[in-house]
Amino acid sequence: MDAEEEPVFKVVAAPTRGVQRVRPRMRNVGLVHVVAALVLAATLALGAMHGCAGDDVQVLPAAAVMTLLIGLAGLAMTLRLPRATAVAPALAAGASLTLLGGATSGWAWVLAQPCVGNILDREVVTLLLVTAASAAVLATSLWLLVSRDEIEPWHATRGVVVATAAAVTVLVLGTGFAVLLRDATGTPVLAMAAVTVPWAGAVAATGWLRPSPAIAVVTPAVLQALWLLLG
Repeated sequence: MDAEEEPVFKVVAAPTRGVQRVRPRMRNVGLVHVVAALVLAATLALGAMHGCAGDDVQVLPAAAVMTLLIGLAGLAMTLRLPRATAVAPALAAGASLTLLGGATSGWAWVLAQPCVGNILDREVVTLLLVTAASAAVLATSLWLLVSRDEIEPWHATRGVVVATAAAVTVLVLGTGFAVLLRDATGTPVLAMAAVTVPWAGAVAATGWLRPSPAIAVVTPAVLQALWLLLG
């Protein structure tokens, strides 16, 4: 009589399923940016800002240029052009950041206008659309940069420290000019300082990005500053 055979157990090593990180697709983000650029273009074309005295007020410096940059970055990501992986999202992030600064300046201006208080006023609707579209572009751009591991400080801690010091310098100089020009332009200091905050943020971001996206993220701020100086 044969001995009872022992059962054979086969152990199968199955990989454990962890939480998979959702990665955005560049083409989808590009489409979002193209739509946002179209909304911004239509809003800026139809939503002129008028003060209580009836005069036109430019509270969104170089908004058309920023909108164009967002549209171009969105097209580059949608068409998946070469070398657009990090440069296009960084360019869109810089442009949307400057637009948010302009929108903040616009909100400060609206609060100072006694004749503007209805949520259906043209000025309020314009600022709402600009703020929402810019925030969407900034959030998706940062999401794409982080998911693709483009956050890479140059020269490690040294680069971050240098960029942070430069950002503080830009903020101090911008606020100082706002105080000096307050009497000449009649613009509230808060509204003028709100424009310089995104410049400082873009400069600080250069310490956390590789050279190409670092140049791209600060380009919109430089263009806006030149527009203000030459305009």
